[in-house]
Amino acid sequence: MSTAPRATFRPSSRRGQNFLVDRAVQRRIASAAALPPGSTVVEIGAGTGNLTEALLARGLRVIAVEIEDVLVARLRERFRNRDQVQIVAGDARRLDLRELAGGSYHVVANLPYSVGTRLVVSFVSDADPPRSLTVLLQREVARRLTAKPGDMALLSVIVQSYAKTRRLFDVPPEAFRPRPKVVSTLVRIDPIRPPEADAAFAESRIAMARHGFAQTRKKLRNSLAAGLARREPEVGATLESAGIDPGRRPQTLSLSEWDQVVAALIPGQHQESDGSSGS
Repeated sequence: MSTAPRATFRPSSRRGQNFLVDRAVQRRIASAAALPPGSTVVEIGAGTGNLTEALLARGLRVIAVEIEDVLVARLRERFRNRDQVQIVAGDARRLDLRELAGGSYHVVANLPYSVGTRLVVSFVSDADPPRSLTVLLQREVARRLTAKPGDMALLSVIVQSYAKTRRLFDVPPEAFRPRPKVVSTLVRIDPIRPPEADAAFAESRIAMARHGFAQTRKKLRNSLAAGLARREPEVGATLESAGIDPGRRPQTLSLSEWDQVVAALIPGQHQESDGSSGS
């Protein structure tokens, strides 16, 4: 009896598809998520299903999301007799993941390089975010997510305004097929939903940081003056009065110092903030 030939699939460089093939790393990721059995996990970019298998082995319920039709068919065949996994065809950016999960959920995934950053920002800034994210990203992106003052970037300010972040471990290129040109890093992200007033202030902090990081090589007074369309001497004097050296670079400021900048330059926005951030 003949069977239909299996459809071929080639990973898309445009979509940043690099499939994790190292089984030991897959098991290590599933363990690092540190989720109790029975928890619901959304896996974005399930690919061939090897990480899915590692998650199921830990007693987790998995919503495996995959955009490629060929891979969706393979996943459905592979897990056809497994009640704890649901295969969903589609783009995670356009799906209601909470509805699919039936309530609160965690994200564990090897995120495609092309959309990883955007997905993380979207998740943490959502009004009802996942309970946690344990995700593989390019090492440089992971460094920005978890940066300390002195090495901050706009991405650092955005994500750390809504979540605690920490780097877990690096994964070498040889753990993937096709082999990428960069090292990947597993990151743990725990979203924090601040009170409504604090959330509004976080948005003001991020808006101010956008001005500051628009010209990262310039001093703070120069980049903020340009972004706010105000005179440099005025901005410099205002920053000094708030205890912020106007000659500093934006990457050196902590979250609480950005809050001081907002309070000084936008009257009426001031409120107490602990300026906490991930490590």
